[in-house]
Amino acid sequence: MCCAGRVNMPELTAAQQQLLSDHRLAWFAGRIIHDAQPPISDAQLAEVEQRLGSQLPRELVALWRCSFGGRLDYELCVDYDGHLHPYSFNELFYPDSDGYNDLWGWLAHEQECAEEVAEENGQEWDGRVGFLPIGGFEYLERIYVCVEPEEFGAIYAWSRALPPAWQLRLHEDALTRVADDLYGLFALLGFDEDPFAEGADAGQELLEALDELATSGAEGAALAQQLQDSLRPLVRDWRAALEQGRIAGEPELQRLALTHAVRSGDIALLEQLRDRDCDLGRLLTGGGNAPVHARVMQREVVIRWFAEQGVAEYQLDDPATRGETP
Repeated sequence: MCCAGRVNMPELTAAQQQLLSDHRLAWFAGRIIHDAQPPISDAQLAEVEQRLGSQLPRELVALWRCSFGGRLDYELCVDYDGHLHPYSFNELFYPDSDGYNDLWGWLAHEQECAEEVAEENGQEWDGRVGFLPIGGFEYLERIYVCVEPEEFGAIYAWSRALPPAWQLRLHEDALTRVADDLYGLFALLGFDEDPFAEGADAGQELLEALDELATSGAEGAALAQQLQDSLRPLVRDWRAALEQGRIAGEPELQRLALTHAVRSGDIALLEQLRDRDCDLGRLLTGGGNAPVHARVMQREVVIRWFAEQGVAEYQLDDPATRGETP
């Protein structure tokens, strides 16, 4: 996973903090939360710990003291044993949200699972769960904070499998550790494409929220500009790396450039990547390399180009493309 890095902002004044609050925005670990909920109260914090049966990591408390739930609009790619998965981390769960499930609902789900595991092992459940779900996307993705002593505060990502008809997607449920703590997780959030570019998808909800902030007088406009400026360093800019001749040493940027070339059928870009000694056969998302993606997208010209370069299809979960006997 490529770390987009931390972004430093000047200390916000009380007036700026109030502006953010008025527009349901929050700033945490160099990232912006929109549709931000009010900070957690002491009573709510005690209730979470009581239901969980454990104290909470300080990083999670810091997040919730900033915003007890909300939405994120960044991009994240999770590596599930080589299967690179575009991960939807849009929601920060909170009580009584209108999502697929709220914080209490997801915690109850984990409690039921923990009780079932205890019963299967012939044990009596102690009422505790080792992992607290704090965010994700509907029922398909969940981010967990570990509260077990051995990995206290570590962050895990879980994704639900989709049917085999969904090509280049996970076909088995997957779980992996993605960061040592919440700050490490937030440092992974960035943009694969410039959100300010025409036709961009990621970051648009966030930019709309900042546009609203910019209508709040001169101070609102200045603060919105500061926050917009904080987004620019988070772009994983493969174009700049290519122009500067350093893309051969940037595997994640190679992946993004190859993905763009296949989607757009850009043979000239593929030739540039080849001439810059990039690995044309590297895995892209979904456990498949660029020729696999070209076939799935029906990019016939791209398929032929890769064949001419001697780059064969490679699919992580397909023995035939790995030269193995099924």
